[in-house]
Amino acid sequence: MATPFARVSGASRLKGAAFREPSDFADGRIVLSPFQFQGKGNGLQDDTGAINAMFDRFRDIVGGGAEQKAAVEISLSGGKWRVDETIDATRISSWNWKMTGGSIYGHCAGKPIMDLSGSRGYEINGVGFIGDRDNMPRTAWQAARLEESMFCDNIMFLDCSSNGFFSEAAWVAYGQETANHHHCTWWNNHHDAHIGIIEGFDAHPFTSEFGTVITGPTSNINISMTGNCDLRYLPFGNQWEVQGVTTGANAVVTAPGHEFAIGDPVCFAYVGGMPELSKLIATVTAVTSDTFTTNLNTTTLGTFTDGGLCIRRQTKSTLYTARTEGLSLPDLYIVAYGQPQIQVGFPDTTFPLFKRLRMPNVLFEGSGNENNVYFDNDPVDDAKLLGFELSTYNANATVSLLGIGPDALSIYGPTIDVSNDLWGVDMVNDPDQCSMYGARVVYSTLAKTRHADMQRFNGHITSIQSGNTYPVGLEPAI
Repeated sequence: MATPFARVSGASRLKGAAFREPSDFADGRIVLSPFQFQGKGNGLQDDTGAINAMFDRFRDIVGGGAEQKAAVEISLSGGKWRVDETIDATRISSWNWKMTGGSIYGHCAGKPIMDLSGSRGYEINGVGFIGDRDNMPRTAWQAARLEESMFCDNIMFLDCSSNGFFSEAAWVAYGQETANHHHCTWWNNHHDAHIGIIEGFDAHPFTSEFGTVITGPTSNINISMTGNCDLRYLPFGNQWEVQGVTTGANAVVTAPGHEFAIGDPVCFAYVGGMPELSKLIATVTAVTSDTFTTNLNTTTLGTFTDGGLCIRRQTKSTLYTARTEGLSLPDLYIVAYGQPQIQVGFPDTTFPLFKRLRMPNVLFEGSGNENNVYFDNDPVDDAKLLGFELSTYNANATVSLLGIGPDALSIYGPTIDVSNDLWGVDMVNDPDQCSMYGARVVYSTLAKTRHADMQRFNGHITSIQSGNTYPVGLEPAI
């Protein structure tokens, strides 16, 4: 039987990492591995117990964390870690601790693979989370403030990923401060879920097995995704090859092996000869093993030539965020099928604000989504967005770049620059619910900004079509 912290044969599987006794703190780092705690790492047996024993030892080592003398690293290298229950990574308040390498296979139905609630000061580097479809985890990871441990800050996810199926989202972050995702790939194959949730109000409440999660409004500040992060509903297991589409009313789609049922909503992508199918969402009205009939009239959509995909429509936005101060998403790649890529909520009636939402050089892809960014201001009557930046060379919304509803939204200091709009849509879906102050807009045409129909608009608009810049609603300084 291996002894924790002894030099065991598992060390060779960790590419020479040195496992040290706590007494070795002062002159180097200490590395912990589930192999030291009888973990198998074969992807077949449940290693939850070994991993949680490792985290318990970690807490013993770092204690409160304020006097930590050396870096502590958890290495998952050399193994495929199956977990049938949640990994307890909660209540670690320490600086410069790290988790590296390896893949965690979640078979913990309805639970998070890893719970990071009440933990701070960590870097998770190169860790992959895989959600099993038949034993679907709720999330790859969750993080929140606990009543017993109120801090959840100074966090880095570097080159991490999620894949497979998660019932709520790939991850949920509630009440984090100063968190950065860099060059991460967050995917969810499940259609009835988000991919990421960033919120300072428990619009998506959850519990922790290891502490009491706070409720209601809380600080949620300084969050960023950098280095071309990739968020997408990846419909593996929910998409099928199109081999034919009839022309006419109640179009019939040939897609052998499809799993659609009557009433299911369907999106389309890359259908040869019928590109505008990508704008539409069909409802299934009849099925056979190889075909399904829809409510679509394809008379004016061209003639099918070859190829394409039919995709089970997602039911929720790719990224949901609410009650946040300082969210930056530069160079983000984000994909949605039938829902907005980004949904900004205002669930807290005592704080009808969102401050500093930056999305420079974002790439929107997918199909069937009415808006690229949707501001869901229910139940707030007059929501405010203080500071907004959006630039893209690929807006693929089918109705409008920005969706607003059901109530009014005022945007202060917006910078909007859209150099390519796939379907030539308006900037805003419901301009009489929108006001913009101090705006700087570059858009296809002056008319499509709908500025004249807004409650109020002042700023500058540059029309790509005319090449002119128009000052609108500006008054001389007093």
